[in-house]
Amino acid sequence: MKLYTECFWGEWHRVVDIYTERCDTIPDYINDNTTYKLIILEKGILRINDKGSDFEVKAPAFIMLSEKDKLSFRIMQKIKAYILFFKPSAIRDEFTFDRINSGEFSNMYGQNIYQDFTLIRGFTDFESLAEKSLALSMNGLERIKELFTSTEVELKGQRDGFWPCRSRSYFMELLFYIIYSCLIEAHFGTTHESEDKSLFSQITAYLNEHIEEQITLETVTKEFMINRNKLNDIFMQHSSMTCLNYLLNLRMDLAKILLTKTEIPIGEVSIRVGYPDANYFAKVFKKNVGVNPKKFRYS
Repeated sequence: MKLYTECFWGEWHRVVDIYTERCDTIPDYINDNTTYKLIILEKGILRINDKGSDFEVKAPAFIMLSEKDKLSFRIMQKIKAYILFFKPSAIRDEFTFDRINSGEFSNMYGQNIYQDFTLIRGFTDFESLAEKSLALSMNGLERIKELFTSTEVELKGQRDGFWPCRSRSYFMELLFYIIYSCLIEAHFGTTHESEDKSLFSQITAYLNEHIEEQITLETVTKEFMINRNKLNDIFMQHSSMTCLNYLLNLRMDLAKILLTKTEIPIGEVSIRVGYPDANYFAKVFKKNVGVNPKKFRYS
């Protein structure tokens, strides 16, 4: 089974190490040892056996598998699933299995390569499959499906010469969403969730789900029926920054990934992170990062 996508453009022999599949069962090659797998469960229930213990994953949810994970399962209720197969080198050439498994990139905190590694840390940081299986909100499911579909359309449609970069950009945005809206809260948040902490989690997930849209303080206060002072108090308490500064940092982090890991036009990056005016995006980016987007891309 070819778990990658080949270019069908004449003499252009390009391969992208990402493959998408929609299914109503889990294929035998889910235990392929040359790829990571992200299973997005839209409907149904899977019973998974991990090291002799059983647990159930109920839709909506997702499961992350490394090349070493072996999925032993039973379908308890008819499923509908989306599966993303990929090699970590689709993000960065240095990300070979040997180097990842040696722990080399876990010690590079603060460097650009560490930020890229963060996109796949969920596939590597946890030993049990239960930790790699997380429930999704309906909004979260819709956002992940949207990014999966965008990745799939580019891989299978190949509508222009940017399809390899554009498919990787949607793929990395999907991983970005999972890290910032799902994993950090599930595994690296506090164990005790107060009402304010719960609201903070809901709002940050909302910001990530709508990152490409025009979001103002009024947008958020109306959506969550909260006043501005209370909103910013919650964000200062849990992130040491205001709501809009949190959104700004989120957008700049995603923009950095899209600029350095793809060659899609800067104007498209601008739109994808919520700035329809590319010139304004360039000013905001330079103010916060120190250089303009073009210089950052080629630095």
